[in-house]
Amino acid sequence: MPAARRVLMIALDAADPVLIDRWIGDGTLPHLGALCRAGVSGRLATSARYLAGSPWPTFYTGQPPSQHGLYHDFQWRQETMAFAAPGRDWLSVSPFWRHLSDPLSVIACDVPMALGVEPFNGIEVSGWAAHDKIAPPASHPADLLAEIKRRFGEWHIGPEQYGPSPVAELLALRDALVETTRRSTALGLWLLERPWDLAIVAFGALHRGGHRLFDRSSIAGPLTDAQGESFDRGLRDLYVACDAAVGHLAAAAPDAAVIAFSAHGMMANTSRADLLDDMLARVVAGRTDARPRRGLVRRLGEAIPLELRRALALRVPAALRNRLMTLWSAGGIAWERTPAFTLRADLQGYVRVNLQGREQRGMVPPGAAVEDLCDRITDGLLSFHDSASKEPLVAAVERVERLYPDGERRDRLPDLVVRWSDSPAGSHVAADSARFGRVIRSTPGRIPNGRSGNHRGEGFLIAGGPGIPTGLALAPGADILDLAPTVLRMLGTRAAVPLAGRPIPELCGQS
Repeated sequence: MPAARRVLMIALDAADPVLIDRWIGDGTLPHLGALCRAGVSGRLATSARYLAGSPWPTFYTGQPPSQHGLYHDFQWRQETMAFAAPGRDWLSVSPFWRHLSDPLSVIACDVPMALGVEPFNGIEVSGWAAHDKIAPPASHPADLLAEIKRRFGEWHIGPEQYGPSPVAELLALRDALVETTRRSTALGLWLLERPWDLAIVAFGALHRGGHRLFDRSSIAGPLTDAQGESFDRGLRDLYVACDAAVGHLAAAAPDAAVIAFSAHGMMANTSRADLLDDMLARVVAGRTDARPRRGLVRRLGEAIPLELRRALALRVPAALRNRLMTLWSAGGIAWERTPAFTLRADLQGYVRVNLQGREQRGMVPPGAAVEDLCDRITDGLLSFHDSASKEPLVAAVERVERLYPDGERRDRLPDLVVRWSDSPAGSHVAADSARFGRVIRSTPGRIPNGRSGNHRGEGFLIAGGPGIPTGLALAPGADILDLAPTVLRMLGTRAAVPLAGRPIPELCGQS
């Protein structure tokens, strides 16, 4: 198959494949529907199945999490026994488009979970309207950001407000995200006026909107019938805005192959991560009365409403923020008596062994002791069920070393990933275990962070245009790791860095 002249990638962060299929089917998303009918479409496997924050770095590095090591906005640093925001000083990740073997021109705009920009043969804008706040807005060339702000404003999506919110605030969020999408489209079109061979334009509205607008469990307080009807249409409104963005961008590049995709989806929130600290403490101690150790700062922090705690943390210098996050998450832990502990998590539960020779204050010797501990934790966590429905809370406890190949940064990842049962988690009051007793939720009947939606471990791809076959479905097994090698094959070039995936045959012929 001949190389495409140009490739335009449109990244719809957290666009859900189930909703995409539904709304293409009923005509709600005409531009994605037209692209689908004229090209190739299907589902993509993704590292979000196990590590919710890892899929975008997995896409842009072309490597699994065990190699790039980036999976959350605050991660554990075993060398300091502390949590810290990812930074290039200890988690250096670099997108594949900065390392092309041929001097192709690249435009990359707002790709999620980026750690900043670096000089390369192209234009890059980072953090302007992304959902995540992992690094401040930046651009290459450096003076481009000032021009963007002058033309389009400082339209970054603000920090997420945690906890259930009044419906008026959520409706205002919907309106702001629709406007964000409009401005991101205008920015993308303006950037595409420059010469380019590969362009990647990302939209963050569906990610924030999916967390906060998925269903009414995000709402605090009363609402009128009219407000309820408006809220129920809110997420659909965002998909319609993103569909219009796809139409505008595709029309601006008629000679380009267009790939609309997401590295993960969004579904009803299944997270019980807020219960895991207490569940783990009981399992490790083998007692129904065991409690996680909480230092004074952690106890004080837990007394502050979650949204206020987050706002305070975002308004202090980075070093102090890292210190506060560590005290709030791990303050009071007696490391010499702690064989395993939880890591910060948004969806799955993460457990790490306090391993000798890896953790600065590790206490569990490698070998049989680790195996026995992990088996005991797995068996214990699987014993918990919902206090009312009696349904299991945990679907599986996975060993990360069995999920991902050995890599340069596998030691940065959790040791155990707790995958929760697929049922919505908002109604839980308590978790029960015949062996370990009852763990009562701090916010009975609702999820503390107010997120009605959370990540689905599956993404999607819809591609059409010059060089793309018509009417094909992706074969099972296509993965977000395959996107980078696929695009490079379509462009007839390679990367000067290793990529773990393979070209997708339906898009670029048999490899």
